Amino acid sequence: MMNQFKFRMRILVAILATVVLGGSTITAPDLAVAASVTDYNVKAAPYNAVGDGIADDTAAIQSAINDAQSAGGGVVFFPKGSYKLSSTLNISEHNVQLEGTGKGSSLFLNKGTDAVIHIGTGSGQTTHNKVKNLAIDRSVAPNADIVHSPSYGIRVEGARFTTLDGVTVYNAAYGISVGVKGNAQLNTQFVTILNSNVMTTGSMQPTSVFPGANIVFWSGADYKLSKTFLEPTNIGVLMEGNSNGINIDTTTVINGAPFNYGIMSVGNGFARYIVNSILENAHHQQIYIGGESERVTVANSWIGAGDEEGTTTRLGILIESGAKKVTIADNRIGDQQLQGIFSKGDNVTITGNLLERNVVRNRLNPNNCLSCDSMQIEGGKHVIVNGNRVFSDFDRNGIGLFDDGARKLNYYIVTGNDTSESGSGIHDAATGTSKVVANNL
Repeated sequence: MMNQFKFRMRILVAILATVVLGGSTITAPDLAVAASVTDYNVKAAPYNAVGDGIADDTAAIQSAINDAQSAGGGVVFFPKGSYKLSSTLNISEHNVQLEGTGKGSSLFLNKGTDAVIHIGTGSGQTTHNKVKNLAIDRSVAPNADIVHSPSYGIRVEGARFTTLDGVTVYNAAYGISVGVKGNAQLNTQFVTILNSNVMTTGSMQPTSVFPGANIVFWSGADYKLSKTFLEPTNIGVLMEGNSNGINIDTTTVINGAPFNYGIMSVGNGFARYIVNSILENAHHQQIYIGGESERVTVANSWIGAGDEEGTTTRLGILIESGAKKVTIADNRIGDQQLQGIFSKGDNVTITGNLLERNVVRNRLNPNNCLSCDSMQIEGGKHVIVNGNRVFSDFDRNGIGLFDDGARKLNYYIVTGNDTSESGSGIHDAATGTSKVVANNL
């Protein structure tokens, strides 16, 4: 009976959505169809969730999700309220959308482990599921043991074509987790996270924390993170394992409180892109590119610091030995305690960047970092440094070129750079013989 009623209501909405005015036919867009017409409203019968933050609504909400799954999909709608959960909500089928009213629709888990929402089956693949306009929280602090008993806000694994749109996540070891940790297969693909917040402020806890990472990509491929704001307490975004094909675009990673790393690329994944983003105030590296990373691009982004003091380990972009095919292009990098860019990788291209006022650790005492250049290249091969502007009152050299112990810097081209307003300009102390260092200021 309920499905027949919903079917009739869909027909009626479709008819009303077409309006005839003055002989012209105007068809209302999809957004004109209210979600409450075709959804499984968790507060309505037969589910009767309370949403008062006191009653346990787990069974009611999971029943609505199960009915949507049995029907081949549907919208599970959360009117404004605070929905207490005692266990994880699971989506294991296809075409299910959990939708709320924004931060006014809050789901909170009353335990320090597990996920608030889990999408996927781990081994199989659910498809075309979505979480939209919901706040995800927990009423207790996340478990401190993030290795053996981690917690998650939203966990997506064994799923394809998943969208998280307009979600706000607090209080979890991993705010949003994508892929299966340690898995080498592509059982998770095509996940889009947009218009979302993974943040510390506004939680029902006095202090919201993310002891793992705000967002982690463990494995799988073809992920997009866009128009999202992150307040880290440890790592903003962690790209782990063989996760690849990741596009991070127009995302802000910043917190006035201490945190360690902005974005980390580790493991043997490839094709990871960070573009049009803002990273600021990490105490170690704003961007860390580990030794197994390959084909990583950082472009058109601001990589800075909210204060000049910071910590003595603050560095803009660190590219470790072993990283390959890295491009750093058209960024503005400033106010780092140490180097703006420090590269030890192979096949690295650094072009069109503006490095301003880095090595500020020397601002109060010029002897604090005698071996720090605004841009420092140590070891590696097939390195191109072209068209960058570097200026600082505090660095040793604008661009420093060195061997890394027994690892020679070789096959490198350094041309067209302006270091006229930095330490000693360009200093080439590398012993590699296949090189061009010319036409620089």
